[in-house]
Amino acid sequence: MYKTNNKKPPSCFLSISCTSEELPFWQSMDHLAPVVLYDVNPFAKEGVEISTKFHQTLFYPEFRIQRVWRIQNPILWLHYSLKKKQLSQELGGAGRYPEERQLFHGTFRDRLEPIIKQGFDWRIGKTHGKKLGNGIYFGRHAVGAHEFTDCGGDNKSTRWKTHIFYSKPLQFQSTNHLQASENGTAISDIWSLFKYHSHTDSHFMLAVRVLVGRYTMGKPSLLRPPQFDERDLSVRYDSCVDNVSAPQTFVIFDQYQAYPEYVIEYQHCINNRLRV
Repeated sequence: MYKTNNKKPPSCFLSISCTSEELPFWQSMDHLAPVVLYDVNPFAKEGVEISTKFHQTLFYPEFRIQRVWRIQNPILWLHYSLKKKQLSQELGGAGRYPEERQLFHGTFRDRLEPIIKQGFDWRIGKTHGKKLGNGIYFGRHAVGAHEFTDCGGDNKSTRWKTHIFYSKPLQFQSTNHLQASENGTAISDIWSLFKYHSHTDSHFMLAVRVLVGRYTMGKPSLLRPPQFDERDLSVRYDSCVDNVSAPQTFVIFDQYQAYPEYVIEYQHCINNRLRV
């Protein structure tokens, strides 16, 4: 289960009160910037945690992380926090919280900006199919999410490039393109950041906080989770899965149950030849 870091957060410009329990530990950001991206230090705790979890199923050196960005979107985080409170109240409140996990979501380069700015939308980008329902899909492991990434805008490409790497497992590849400053990369730069200033042969994946809550088996016809209690039509499960006893894939039907927390840029190579 994912735990929130309770270090003191930055001052909040939202119209409601924000506390350290409601916000993760973010770096200070310009209150005029609705969204800020920060380069994650690969040797800091969060950088090591993300890299380690990624490489549990996408093994180094075949898969190599280039960079990781932390997404700081106060509006999306507010929606997520309020949803968490709602689900907590449905469980009876008094310290009872819905199950929360950090999961992976593979996506295409051109869909990163809408997700970073506005969150996930199950109505568009239906590359995951509807096997477990018409919702937003997340994988427990990075290897499953990798299947839904593209490379350079062509998700069917099988081209190869000769490319020699010198990185270590926890050391992200350095780049001279659009280095984030102390104040982060503002929303106006996000489109160009991923379109022009990241590696053209990179894949992208999101590490996401997801309120999976109470889950049950999914099925293709679902537009929302099934009823939790047949005696109460208003109470439903919070998400659906592929296997109740050992879930690998989760599906949610409410976009505010997910907060995109990190963007992972990585490359796939075999025998030092880059597969794109």
